[in-house]
Amino acid sequence: MPPISVVFVITGLAAWMNGLYFLGIGSDREEGGPDPLVSVGWVSVVAGLVDLGSALWFVGQADGPHVLAGLVTFYGIFFVALGVTEIVGLDLRQVGNLAVPVAIVPLFWWDFLAGTWMLQSILIVWAVAFLAITATTYGKLAAKQLGVILLGVATYAFWLPVVIMALGNDIP
Repeated sequence: MPPISVVFVITGLAAWMNGLYFLGIGSDREEGGPDPLVSVGWVSVVAGLVDLGSALWFVGQADGPHVLAGLVTFYGIFFVALGVTEIVGLDLRQVGNLAVPVAIVPLFWWDFLAGTWMLQSILIVWAVAFLAITATTYGKLAAKQLGVILLGVATYAFWLPVVIMALGNDIP
């Protein structure tokens, strides 16, 4: 499997953990206990760093998928920023602001992903998810709705493609 499988797995785990948190599952802070969002933040930071490391790996390959490196960088930067914001307890609206270009600009990778309807559809799913993040951080979409969206994103956009590759098939 190509290194993109690592990006799919770790970023899916971060999306899943954030989704559960926004659904309120495991998000209650016990009196005097640690804030569960910090754990979510660390997984988000690790996912972002793995994404960025993968992007650098793509760039380092002589005949590597350099254009793919740019796409992965969008998500890597986003998840690092999200994770740091969650760990430190910063204002999530700035992450919502960052989510807007992360939603829109990757749509320009449409032609790069030509021939694989699933990856093209994932660009649309990601656009919806990142715009939902912005809406949630500004109080326009309920956190639980975002949680459902993120669980769907983790499953469809990240884990389904890697399972298809693990079974020895090309992503359709």
